[in-house]
Amino acid sequence: MTKLRLILYFFLYVLILLYTLAFATTVSWFILYSFTLMLLLAFLSSRQRLVIYGVNWYKTESGKVGVSCKVRGRHRLPLVLSSMSLKLNTEGHSNTQYSTCFLSRLVPVYFQPVKLTRGLHEHLRLDIEAVSIFGLWKRRLTYALPVHIEIYPAVMTKTNRGKLMRNITPRLSVALHSPIHEFYVKEIRRYQQRDAMSLIDWKTSLRRGHWMVKDYEHEEEAPIDIYFYGTASDEFEFLLSIAYNLVMELNPSLTPNLYLLGMFGNRPGIRQSISDFLSIQPVDNPASLSDLYRHSLVTDRKRIIIKASRCTLPSQQTANQPDLILTEHDLHFLKGG
Repeated sequence: MTKLRLILYFFLYVLILLYTLAFATTVSWFILYSFTLMLLLAFLSSRQRLVIYGVNWYKTESGKVGVSCKVRGRHRLPLVLSSMSLKLNTEGHSNTQYSTCFLSRLVPVYFQPVKLTRGLHEHLRLDIEAVSIFGLWKRRLTYALPVHIEIYPAVMTKTNRGKLMRNITPRLSVALHSPIHEFYVKEIRRYQQRDAMSLIDWKTSLRRGHWMVKDYEHEEEAPIDIYFYGTASDEFEFLLSIAYNLVMELNPSLTPNLYLLGMFGNRPGIRQSISDFLSIQPVDNPASLSDLYRHSLVTDRKRIIIKASRCTLPSQQTANQPDLILTEHDLHFLKGG
């Protein structure tokens, strides 16, 4: 539409120019000069420099990110553009906003929340298509919006987290369900106000004439290691989300040891920090993780190993019977919830 309009204006300008040269009158020259000035102003308005500032962002409960910013002319001059099209590009997805802005000093822009890929985002690409007055010229500009957005693996719903814990806890240890066992009695002592009534040993209390309670020893749990075996798979992000949610669920009570095996940068590696969930990528060659896996194993520990079903653990260090292996087939009940 803009090109067609520009062509029509060009032919009209040529006609006015020919008419002025053929019939040179005061009126014809005035029309020619006015039309020339109009085209010049339209072109110059499309060259106006813009300033992007006041960039803000927020996360929604669904994990999407909303972005807002402000646009003004350089040196705080009013905008002489007729309109702007602002497109926020995020990994193949775009979010476009349109705004009229002629003679505006400030244009606030609010983008609808978009889904970002997992990782650390320090810049978001903003494409602006500025339209001159009279709609004759367009100018395309690209800006990098400064942000610092950390997108971790998807957080499961409370219902699904409960399903996951109910599924794996009995397979790890009975002690996670019942922290007190009667056969671990440490001592029998006099009742104190802070003690629960259920701890009273009634037989001993009747025999001694006052209330007595039993102190139990808590069964000491062996440390738990959570392994994520990051080989290439269609279920990579789903399994990574399981590992992330599992660490978050067990962290307050058991403080598990995390082992993320995958591609970091351009080489296979093993990382143990929560922040490494941002950068881990799948490894195409599972054999490159074998040595890393063997060297990281620690005896006398319970292990939860999360991996793709088609991935085979190193033959020399196949998981022991007490270890818990989770694949996408074991966790099918979590999909869609």
